[in-house]
Amino acid sequence: MLSRLSECMPMISRSDGKLFHLVLADRPAAYPAERKFGQTGKLSVFFWYSHICNADCTRTSLVILPKSTGRVALFRRIEYVADMLAEKLRCSPELETMYELRGEKLLEQPF
Repeated sequence: MLSRLSECMPMISRSDGKLFHLVLADRPAAYPAERKFGQTGKLSVFFWYSHICNADCTRTSLVILPKSTGRVALFRRIEYVADMLAEKLRCSPELETMYELRGEKLLEQPF
């Protein structure tokens, strides 16, 4: 699970060392990726996670973010999202499939 798809960006991960592990799966990409939708000013990031209750199964959650004006701001926002997802994993063994960050809130989205 800790192998990276992209070595050009910092590792962003969270774990309680016992119940769950969460890691940023790849670099941010435009959302939606299809050109026919035009530019939305949003990015998507994928997180992989495993929880001891899911018996060695790795799952994925997609998070939609507003585009940031700089690399540092973007990674701070991704780390903030990782903190929020980790908090959710402390309370439940499963995350939703898709979320959107709006302001300071991480909202569940239909997939």
